Amino acid sequence: MRKYLIILIALLLILTCKTAFSKNLHNPHRLIANDTKQSEIKNEIYQNSNNREKEQTNKEIYEIAVEKIIIKGNKNIPTSTILENINIKENTKISVEEIKNAINRIYETGYFSDIEVNFEPVDKEKVNLVFYLLENPQVKTIQFIGNKILSSLDLIEIINTRPGKVLNYNVIREDIILINEEYNKLGFVGVKNHVSDLQIKDDGTLIFYIQEAFYPKKINIIGNKVIKTEKLQKLVEIKPNEPLKKEQLENTLNKIYEYYQEEGYMLADIRSDIDYENNILNIEIFEAILEDIEVEGNTKTKKYVIEKMLELEKGKVINSYKLKRALRKMQLGGYFKNVEPDFRGGSEPGKVILVIKVEEQQTGQLVLGVGFGGLPGSNRGGLAGSLSVSEINYKGKGQQIYTSWERGTLINSISLSFSDPYTLPNNRFYGFNIQSTELFQQRALVNTNPQTIALYKDYRRNYGFFFGKRLIDRNMTYNFNLSFLTFKTSPTPTQENPYVLPSTKGDYISLGTSLTKDNRDDEFYPTRGVLYTLSTDHAIKNQGNLSSFSRISGEYRKYFNFKKERVLAIRGFFGLATDKTPFVYQYTLGGSDTLRGYDFNRFIGNKAFLINLEYRFPISKKLENFYGAAFIDWGGAFLPNQKISLDKMGFNYGVGIRFILPQIGSIRLDYAISNEKSKISVGIGQMF
Repeated sequence: MRKYLIILIALLLILTCKTAFSKNLHNPHRLIANDTKQSEIKNEIYQNSNNREKEQTNKEIYEIAVEKIIIKGNKNIPTSTILENINIKENTKISVEEIKNAINRIYETGYFSDIEVNFEPVDKEKVNLVFYLLENPQVKTIQFIGNKILSSLDLIEIINTRPGKVLNYNVIREDIILINEEYNKLGFVGVKNHVSDLQIKDDGTLIFYIQEAFYPKKINIIGNKVIKTEKLQKLVEIKPNEPLKKEQLENTLNKIYEYYQEEGYMLADIRSDIDYENNILNIEIFEAILEDIEVEGNTKTKKYVIEKMLELEKGKVINSYKLKRALRKMQLGGYFKNVEPDFRGGSEPGKVILVIKVEEQQTGQLVLGVGFGGLPGSNRGGLAGSLSVSEINYKGKGQQIYTSWERGTLINSISLSFSDPYTLPNNRFYGFNIQSTELFQQRALVNTNPQTIALYKDYRRNYGFFFGKRLIDRNMTYNFNLSFLTFKTSPTPTQENPYVLPSTKGDYISLGTSLTKDNRDDEFYPTRGVLYTLSTDHAIKNQGNLSSFSRISGEYRKYFNFKKERVLAIRGFFGLATDKTPFVYQYTLGGSDTLRGYDFNRFIGNKAFLINLEYRFPISKKLENFYGAAFIDWGGAFLPNQKISLDKMGFNYGVGIRFILPQIGSIRLDYAISNEKSKISVGIGQMF
């Protein structure tokens, strides 16, 4: 009686096992394949095959005496092959666990879709173990539905299943993997599984349902704020209702990323996502929004000073040009030995924290030197000795104090200036300057035909105050200034220049304003962007023998970046002043900063025009800090009694070399040829 109880329990366990195995495969003519990697298909087919019954409380293992093993239902798969896989010997005692393992091994051959186990009693002690197998049908034909890009002949060559063979689930799994790999090699992306379904008909027809590619009905760009969607859509290579390919998708993402860089904005990430329900491809942009700024290494400089130096707005997308320019300015501005940026992830995707690591240096200087003194333009001080004392980061607030004295054969000058660019709120700044200068043997152009030069002594005193505001979001700066000017000139004729210039004297109150927009990527070596300045000033006569006067001037610079650090730089300048403007406040052209093929102050007048074109390029990969330049300069100035004439404007062309010295900047050496002479000029920094 006990033996029959054991057999009954075994039958119940095996029936449970069999039911679990055949739950999803009782219909042997249909198989769903919906996993891209295909590694989960086996689990789908046998998802319950590893279920185990709870251990009996007494942990007793029942065994059954098996006399024979009988295989039924197989037609094409030899019985001997099945018995080898079962791995159970006849005339032995076996456990229920061994029977379940045998069923597993039969399923793992891939040839059978259903298995039942029964017991035929032989006597009171032994039974025959009978396996009833439902064998997969023979494959008569293979069909592919949904394929257009690859023909059915192409696909049949890829797979291993062949007509005339018994259908094998293991081989089918491999076939699905091979088909997926082939479409992936061709670059078709966006499809979870290129074999979306598989059907086995009663007549032995095997049908692969193919989804070759994802065909987006629409391409959406989301997440962008600083750049309009219309501009980004022009960069999309993917066409609606056409198959999505990996190369097109990667090119689109790269183009959008590069376009953001060209426009000067940083991206935290850019992703693609597919809305399968609506057949929409979404390109999601995560613009790098500045959440916070952290500063490390500063012991003297206040954090707010460094934050204002960066000129970046929290809550706005980081402008890479601004950041690059600010870091370069901080590096070369005398505040720090070294400045290094780093980024950390913010509180959510797209938000970043900018970390600035600085190494401070001594900011106070006492300098004794020899050089060319005086003011730029018409006033040249010649060779002079100088003594200067400066502090550019007073008490760590970024306040700048500068005083100097110059003395030479042509100059005697003393000056004091103070500026506070950072301590006021709302990006306002202010400062003042005091200067007294005497210049000897200055040159004034009295007549151009014939050219007549008069020498004079120039004395100027200036007390000035300025106030301004930076509009960070617009890259603009407003500046207002109030100055009290005094100047005197007296003739100092010589035998070579006997012309006597009338003496002049004037005291003025000058009101001036300027507007500057600057979105260049670098102040010292710009490669792209625009700078323009418009300024006006009106000098009201307080006393003297001259009249009040007004001036307006504008300058425009544009930089075009080409590959391999090649840059085309263009500058345009105009200056217009009223006819009664004193000659010492008129515009001058000529020299290393304007027309390089002419002497300093070769052209002077109350009307001035200038155009400079310069092509800059690296000389060699081995000489990283050396650059070449080819340039053209064209311009002129006209006195109040002169008519503007293109024939009387200066023109020169030439070539130059630039080399960059750490902590100093760019040194330029130019050779220019004009219709009057050829000249070599030396300057510090780019000409514009």
